[in-house]
Amino acid sequence: MINNLKNRWKTFSPAAKASIVLMVSQVIQKGLSVITSPIYTRLLTTDEYGQVSLFFSWYEILIIFTGLCLSKGVFNNGMMDFKNDRDRFSWSLYILALVSTIIAGAVVTLFCVYINNFLDLPLYLIIYMFILLAFEEGYSLWVVRQRFEYKYKATFFASIIIAVVSPICGILAIILFKSNHIAARIIGARNVFVIVYIFAIITLMYRAKAKIKISYWKYALKFNIPLIPHYLSLHILNHMDRIMISSIINASAAGIYSVAYSGSSLIKVFWQAINASLIPWTYEKCEKGQFKELNALTQIIVSIYAYICICFMVLAPEIMRILAPSSYESGIYVIPSVTAGVFFSSMYYIFANVIYYYKKPKYVMYSSCFAAIANIILNYIFISKYGFLAAGYTTLFCYILQTIFDYFAMRIVVKEQIYDMKPLIGISFVIVMFSLIMSFLYDKIIIRYTVFIISIIIIGISLMKNKDKIFAFLKTKKK
Repeated sequence: MINNLKNRWKTFSPAAKASIVLMVSQVIQKGLSVITSPIYTRLLTTDEYGQVSLFFSWYEILIIFTGLCLSKGVFNNGMMDFKNDRDRFSWSLYILALVSTIIAGAVVTLFCVYINNFLDLPLYLIIYMFILLAFEEGYSLWVVRQRFEYKYKATFFASIIIAVVSPICGILAIILFKSNHIAARIIGARNVFVIVYIFAIITLMYRAKAKIKISYWKYALKFNIPLIPHYLSLHILNHMDRIMISSIINASAAGIYSVAYSGSSLIKVFWQAINASLIPWTYEKCEKGQFKELNALTQIIVSIYAYICICFMVLAPEIMRILAPSSYESGIYVIPSVTAGVFFSSMYYIFANVIYYYKKPKYVMYSSCFAAIANIILNYIFISKYGFLAAGYTTLFCYILQTIFDYFAMRIVVKEQIYDMKPLIGISFVIVMFSLIMSFLYDKIIIRYTVFIISIIIIGISLMKNKDKIFAFLKTKKK
């Protein structure tokens, strides 16, 4: 069996190998995060956990403006357009991100009183946040460069070091510095990131001989600035619910919601790895006009992923008992809606990938912006009335809107039907129904575990039935 697996591995394309290793590293990272989460939730009060969550929610939003998302689509395009000068291109983009971060930091310093009140964080944590932001985009550029060239070993070891050492340092810091658990948790864990980030930045600088090219700045800004609203909208959909819960209710409620959200977001790891190989597959099939093959594989992937999501919904009580003490118990009822939201936040990519192939990203931006604005409005209305549980359903609704808009955007761009929508709509309907009824079944163990076992069997049957198609997919070569 081991020899068979080795032989299978040799047949995989470099892109598929990189995707698999990426998935393994992310599963390890997320798995260790889940393992250490119960320790954090027992060392921190719900209010302290909420403050930590608030810090990282703002961090994920601010990095869009400081890093300008330079490690995303524009970087991959640059790797193709400047094949003979990749080192200087990478270093130039990092310096651009650093300049952007310094400017943003200067603005914060000038208006610190107002910004401090707006972010609802102490000034020293805001300053530390900008220190982190100054380094992170360099690491992201290095990682994307490694993955683009299928040099996944270095990124694997870097991610494992972060995954193992960071939580250990964070936990020790909380135990040692009892006077300020929030700062101990954030700074103690994140200093490990900084060390790895510096290594990546030195590597970029050494390979480029510290030389930059201003024309690369113009190239990157021309491509990425129009997409900033899209990236911002995605982060708003992912993080604004926790920020608004903290503002409208309190940090304690945000902490409970965040634990439930982090548990549900574990399944995103699977989709991120799948999508890494799905993109080149989609591009290849679009280029050849082989939409039937694209549709067939997509139906398999989405259906298996849907049953994984159902398993998470079913096991919400067990997941919350593992992640946190009884003071977080009300977060159980957040998991169904958040998991369904994760499903739709992943599924929209099957339409967006096609739109990106045809170089029409503005359509994706329109749908993301509309969904983000709707999310802010709905959160403001319903969190005030129904508490933090409402945030999961408002976010779910907005992800559904985004998926629908991206589907119609794909139809406008391609002008023909690529996917058979009836099965996809049926799967989506099942996910929504489970998110609505599952909360009423958490005290009925027999029903829950029956659904779980059936879902596992269906996943196993689907994998065995379609193993040839899946292996063919893993052998896809990136164009």
